[in-house]
Amino acid sequence: MASAGFLLLTLAVLNSIGSVKSIAFVKIHCKTQNIGQYEQESRLDCVIHYSGEVKDPEIMVVTWSREGVEEPILKYENGKLTSLPGYSFAEPSWNNKNVNVSLLIHKTAVKDEGVYICFVTTNSGYKLNQTRLNVTAKYGVPTIQPQPQDIDLDTDGSLTCKSTGYPKGRLSWFDKDNKPWLDQPEVKVLKTENGLFTLSSTLKIQRGSSFSQYTCKVFNARGDEEAEESFISGGSSQSHAQSSVEIHCKTQNVGQYDQQSRLDCVIHHAEDLEDPEIVVVTWSRQGVEEPILKYENGKLTSLPGYSFAEPSWNNKNVNVSLLIHKTAVKDEGVYTCHVTTDSGFNTNQTRLNVTGDDQETEGDVQESLTTGLGQDAKYSNMILDTKIGAPVLVVGSLILLVFYKIRSQQDDQETEGDVQESLTTGLGQDTKDAKDSNMILATKIVAPVLVVGSLIVGLLVLLLYKRQSWREYH
Repeated sequence: MASAGFLLLTLAVLNSIGSVKSIAFVKIHCKTQNIGQYEQESRLDCVIHYSGEVKDPEIMVVTWSREGVEEPILKYENGKLTSLPGYSFAEPSWNNKNVNVSLLIHKTAVKDEGVYICFVTTNSGYKLNQTRLNVTAKYGVPTIQPQPQDIDLDTDGSLTCKSTGYPKGRLSWFDKDNKPWLDQPEVKVLKTENGLFTLSSTLKIQRGSSFSQYTCKVFNARGDEEAEESFISGGSSQSHAQSSVEIHCKTQNVGQYDQQSRLDCVIHHAEDLEDPEIVVVTWSRQGVEEPILKYENGKLTSLPGYSFAEPSWNNKNVNVSLLIHKTAVKDEGVYTCHVTTDSGFNTNQTRLNVTGDDQETEGDVQESLTTGLGQDAKYSNMILDTKIGAPVLVVGSLILLVFYKIRSQQDDQETEGDVQESLTTGLGQDTKDAKDSNMILATKIVAPVLVVGSLIVGLLVLLLYKRQSWREYH
């Protein structure tokens, strides 16, 4: 950070001698943003402007520095000019009277991108300003590498597209009609030693699903197309064969969950063809290895749940639409229809989006919620009845117990009265003993039996009620 320290030290010295006011006499006008092309010259424009009061100005110091670089990129001081390799004043014959202090980068690299600071000291004041350089490297024409080299309809293979530039862009694949590929492959990015980005995209080609032409386009960071390259499989005879047969498919299809879905594709033969005949029809879905439906040499095979949409389809029928009998979420994706006739072949793609599964799920959830609420209500009633019924039975039993206690006390009082009466009238001791025995028997045997009996009855009633509530709950 020596350059930053130098600037701060210079400012401190100038401030100490009372020259802060002199800043107003000097201004530096710089272009805020600059675009530099990779490996080309880049110019950062900065021009000094003096106030009208300044007479015969002279430049004493000019320093160019870049954030992240410790030493100055360019420095002029006391008639001596030093700079790092590849940098100079934009004016070849610059001298200390020249107000154009623009910086020239001779061969722009990615590392040159960043913020630059220009500091100027004159005999009438000092000033600094900053500007930014953004580096771009135009992406070159992509290269397409087939694997295997002689890729054809009877082999699985791939095409790898590559292009290098800066900053990071993207690659996209297009078919022979210049329509973007429905399921674009992943773009891998590799940073090179010189800071550029190499983009790579590999398109998988399944057996029996080959187009006549594949185009790879490269787009810059702004989204503008910069270059493209096409790969034509087979040669002119193959292209002619494909021009004789076309497949028109609906690009997007929406299928309802658990319902039938139809992917419409119709063959169009060239007008000069007489009595064309279909030899092969193959329907495949990306992510599924074996064909979903295949007609070849008069034999039709398909996975369960798939068929031609035309019930009485035959090899003269140009409607090769696919029917999915009971659509599932797994059926969503990109489908490829390949057709070979006795006069040519072609391939096209279509996509199926599945909807409706969420609605059914919502219905199930709603039903579960309704059922759950009903069960909760039954359970709540059972708890409520248990909390009320049980205490009522217990309280009733206690009331019976209290009743018999009171009755026992009344019998005791009657017994005492009888004893007094017997003593007064002179009755014998035997009469008193007999009554006492009867009272003990009534108090100690009959009353507890009644209380226990009432409790047993109460518990039986409670158990029967709880059993009934449990049945209602379940």
